[in-house]
Amino acid sequence: MSMLLIACSSSFAQKNELKDLERLVNRKNTTEATVVLEKVEAMLNDATEDQKAAYYFYKAQNEINLANSGVAFNENRQKAIQSINQLIKFENETKSKKYTTEILPIKNTLLASLVDDAIDNNRNKNYKNSSRLFEQAYILNTNDTIYLYHAASDAINANDFDFAETKLKQLVKLNYNGKSQTYVASSQTTGDVQSFGSDKKARDLAVKSGTHTKPETIFNNNVKPEIYTNLTHILLNKQNYTEAEAYALEAYNLDKNNINNLLNILFLYYNTNRLDQYQKFAKEGVERFPENESLLYNLAVIHVQNNENEEANKYLNRILQLNPQNFDALKAFGNLELQKDADVTNKINALPNTAASDKKRAELMNEKKLIYQTALDYYTTAQEINNKDEGLNELISQIKQFLNQN
Repeated sequence: MSMLLIACSSSFAQKNELKDLERLVNRKNTTEATVVLEKVEAMLNDATEDQKAAYYFYKAQNEINLANSGVAFNENRQKAIQSINQLIKFENETKSKKYTTEILPIKNTLLASLVDDAIDNNRNKNYKNSSRLFEQAYILNTNDTIYLYHAASDAINANDFDFAETKLKQLVKLNYNGKSQTYVASSQTTGDVQSFGSDKKARDLAVKSGTHTKPETIFNNNVKPEIYTNLTHILLNKQNYTEAEAYALEAYNLDKNNINNLLNILFLYYNTNRLDQYQKFAKEGVERFPENESLLYNLAVIHVQNNENEEANKYLNRILQLNPQNFDALKAFGNLELQKDADVTNKINALPNTAASDKKRAELMNEKKLIYQTALDYYTTAQEINNKDEGLNELISQIKQFLNQN
């Protein structure tokens, strides 16, 4: 009998505390509300389902009030998101909608605030901030996966690649492709266009209530190839070739017209010494993009690194046929020409210091000058296109000095 009395007493106390909470939250008395919430939290084990739901409901509102009053703004807004999600999850599990119905307008207002702040930060190029705000918007409303996509995209813009990688992998796991409709309307208060994500009912309700005007629907294109391409870039930069391969191949399969997807695969197979796969995709690439200077140049560079200068020359010649003003190709030709100097220099050094060798030495010196002059011709043409390459400018100066001295 005494245990029953204790239980009843606890339940009665919680009812009183919850009434106090309602009053304090409505008055935005955050200090006293926080104290009462702590008391209720200590009694949650003995609370009824309705009382637990009420606790989450008032806790979320108090955290929003704290944030709006400037107290630990970001921290309290994050806590409010967690509390709202806890409430909705709890009432789903207990088959109740009592407080969920009441929290939804508060949730939508918070969501709108998060998205507006994210857009403002994005416009001001505060990409790291906007990425985190879009992430919070997604956590608050996981139906709007576009917020997760924006979080990943803005993290890339901020060079915050570790965070971007986790968000992109979430998008892959969700099989997100971005083909959707975003519902927006203009706020009567601020005049700004506000996004309601994929929630058409909320947008229409806002327009009907008069808080918003000019409803519009934005159609979003397929971004799945972009997701795989960006994830490939991040993993390649980390030299995580094993994990990058699957994403690189999928990006290429999704969009074979994106030259970057092909270049990623070539880079991957070259750096993992799988030249059979490299040659396969290189051949396919040249057939698909016969006039793409970037592809041809990358193929030339790889052949140079592999000491296959004759093959490199073929690609560089093709580039200059397409564009005689290609700076990189001209500079590469100069570099290839200078490589010949090592062999000539070795021959000169191997000659004995005798009168009989003078004729051969003179011939080799003329050959050396010709190499330097040919390289100089390529370099000076490149310099006319771009005179801000300090390394090139220094090299030209050294070659001119050598030719004048000899």
